[in-house]
This record gives sequence, C-alpha cells and structure tokens, in this order.
Amino acid sequence: MDTVKTVIAALQIALLTLLAAGLTRWLRQGDSTRSMREWVENRSQFLAKLVNCPHCLSFWLAVAGTSVLVAIRGMSPLEFALFVLIGWRGAYFINRTLDGRQKAATAIPPECLQCGDSLDRTFIERGSLAFCSPDCWFDYLRQRPIPRDQLLGAGGEILRQEIYPMSYKNVTPAEAQQLLEEGGEHRYVDVRSIPEFQNGHPNGSFNVPVMHRETVGMVPNPDFLTVMQVHFDQDTPLLIGCQSGVRSVRAAEALVASGFTQVTNVTGGFGGLKDQMGAVVEKGWFEQGLPVDYGDPDERSYAALHGRRQTGAGA
Repeated sequence: MDTVKTVIAALQIALLTLLAAGLTRWLRQGDSTRSMREWVENRSQFLAKLVNCPHCLSFWLAVAGTSVLVAIRGMSPLEFALFVLIGWRGAYFINRTLDGRQKAATAIPPECLQCGDSLDRTFIERGSLAFCSPDCWFDYLRQRPIPRDQLLGAGGEILRQEIYPMSYKNVTPAEAQQLLEEGGEHRYVDVRSIPEFQNGHPNGSFNVPVMHRETVGMVPNPDFLTVMQVHFDQDTPLLIGCQSGVRSVRAAEALVASGFTQVTNVTGGFGGLKDQMGAVVEKGWFEQGLPVDYGDPDERSYAALHGRRQTGAGA
C-alpha cells in the first residue's frame, strides 16, 4: 500500500512540475498571452517583472497547483513543502534549459577576435574571447598589450602569464655568449639580486633584479618592468639570465606579456641547474668558463639603472 502511495505521489509531483513549466513558458512567451503581458507592462512594472521572471512564475504556479492537490486529497505540511519545492525548482530548470537552447539556436555566430572570421563549432574560447584556430589564439597572445596591474601582484611579484608558447626562446650559456659576440645587438640582463650580481656575472651584463634579497628572504622587485621599459626598447634582443634558469623564465614571461618582442631565456643561468640531490643537470655560465666580471659596473649596475629610471636614459 505504501508503495502505491509513493508511486502516486511521484506521478503527482511530475505532473505538477510539467504543468508549472508549461504554464510558465506560456505566460512568458505564448502568442495568446502577448496582449495580456503588454497590458500588465502598461499598468505595473512590478507585475511586468513577475510575469517575465521564470523563477517567480514557477514558484507561484507550483504553490497554486499544490493547493489544488490539498483541496482534492489533503496532505501534511511537510508534503506540501516538498511538492512546492520540487515543482518550483523542476519547472524553473526546464524553462532555463529551453531558454538556453532557444538563445543558442538564434544567436549570431561570433567572430574570431584576431582575424574576424565567423566561428564554427570548433572555435577556441579563452574567458570571454573566442578564436577560430590555435594560430589566431597564439597571434593574439604574441601581440596583445597587457596592463601593468595585471602583470604584478599586490606585493609587486610577477604573475604567471598565459603567453604564446614560442614568444621567447631558450639558449644555453655558450649560445648566449656567441650571440653577444656576433652582432653586438644583444643585451644580457642578469635578473639575480644585487649581491649575487656583485659576486660574479656574465661579462657586459646589466643587473635588473626580478627579486631582491632582504633579511626576510627574497622579495619581489616592483620596479623590474619599469626599469626594463625605461632602458630598453621593446624590440631590443634581450638575453635573460639568473642563477639557475628559474627566475629568468618568470622574468621572460613578464617581459613578453608587457610587449618585448625579442626575449631569450638563458637556461642554466650563471650557476647551473641542479636536481634535488644537488647533481648538475645543466652547466651554467661560470662552470662553462665563459667571461665573468665582478662588482658593480658604473653604467650597468642596478643602482645606476634604477637611479636613472625616471630620466629615460637608454642602455
């Protein structure tokens, strides 16, 4: 007997949900109710919002339908609340699903942000942006300007950026030295802290720390991008190196994201890359016997560059 009652109750709830959903859609979008909706809109803004709100209509129709069932067969307060809740939420979900499908069917196909072509079902969506192919997405990442407040965190630390995968290159220290010797256009920027730079750095390098060494440890340098933008043109071929190649990757990402177009990361850095056991994975500049300077060069130290950062004097 209890099973029969349960089945009957489930059927009543399903019928209530479908009726509430159907009536909600009819009142909101039916052709035969258009004149009624227009009349309500001219009389009361509050009632107009009620008639056009699937949430509100579903609730009140579920209450009305459940009240009819109470008059027919009676039910406990708990049953009444359960019928109203399921009928209301079920009717609203059905209407929301139908609205979504209707909107998708009538929507104008979006255009690729990069090339302007209409998008098909295979487009790439990144946040609120859409691209027709990976090539257009990568072109956008490579060319886009990024506001400064999106490059730095609250503490001045450089935030990781989604950048075009080939926006910066990787070279070994030996390859970096060869580039410096060949054309004379490349500039080596050592992004290590000032004490690290003073204890030895690649010959001819500029010191612009991405992090400073303080008593509490390493802290971000909030002026890193400012100093770089003042002293180097955005098309300057830059070689970015640190101690092991970790900080330089973060610096290279930030430089590319801020508009620099010829950025190269020096893998292994000055001291070499080591694994967790301390074994050398990749030899650095010093271990390869490449030219090294010590101390603070007059024109290439961070003190000199930072002191002139407001004057616009180039490197």
